[in-house]
Amino acid sequence: MIDRRQFTTMLIGAPLTGAIAPGLRLIAHRGGVVDETRPENSAAAVEEAMARGYWMVEVDVRQSRDGEPVLYHDEMLTRYFGQPRPVEELTWAELRQLRSTPGGKPPLHFEQLCELCGNKMRLMLDLKGRWEAPSCQRLWRYIEQAKVPGPTWALGGPRMWPLFDGKVMVSTNRKTLAAAVAAGEPVAARYFLFELGSELTSTDLELAGEHRVTPVAGINIFRYTLAKRDEWEGAKQDVGRLRQMGVTHYQIDSWYEPLFA
Repeated sequence: MIDRRQFTTMLIGAPLTGAIAPGLRLIAHRGGVVDETRPENSAAAVEEAMARGYWMVEVDVRQSRDGEPVLYHDEMLTRYFGQPRPVEELTWAELRQLRSTPGGKPPLHFEQLCELCGNKMRLMLDLKGRWEAPSCQRLWRYIEQAKVPGPTWALGGPRMWPLFDGKVMVSTNRKTLAAAVAAGEPVAARYFLFELGSELTSTDLELAGEHRVTPVAGINIFRYTLAKRDEWEGAKQDVGRLRQMGVTHYQIDSWYEPLFA
């Protein structure tokens, strides 16, 4: 008998271009549509997200030993490349020699990602490790050169704002948004409200709406696992509640696509 996880994997195995409900904007978590054939943060995962009509893709970016921006989520290269070493210990030349399982490809350089996105796919950046302003502004140059459409969003809170010289919008939670409003910041031009789908409330939405800040709900499998909630039923309940409340932007694992059809 097929369990619900297997069934849902089968259900979303084929491209679902046009199947996302009108008015919803989905952000592909961990670099696109990830499954048994497409690793996280891979070209194949990004391309599938574009094919299915996602609005934006969230990518994890680290720096190689020689300062090159490379897409990878985990600290260690073990999971996809079988190397028990951090990305930061290898040069870009060394990283290019690795091959992923599945896929058989090396890690994706950020410039390659931008060229892949072209004028078709927006980016949400999750910068892992230590980043300085010159490195962040280098990312922005790649985004500009490839004509990646805006807005570009960055996770990490208000500290990210000066690193990009104000060129990207950055995440905020309810507490820091309220503080920014009280301080008189131009919040509509700087922030998007990012909260877990299980925690986003009507009060949060009222605050965001009053100040023209976009609310984004995170619907990710590992969050439900950590909360000891059923990964499918918990998300189904949260998405149903949020859609009734008028939330339109969701960062999701692609496993949850059927909840937005």
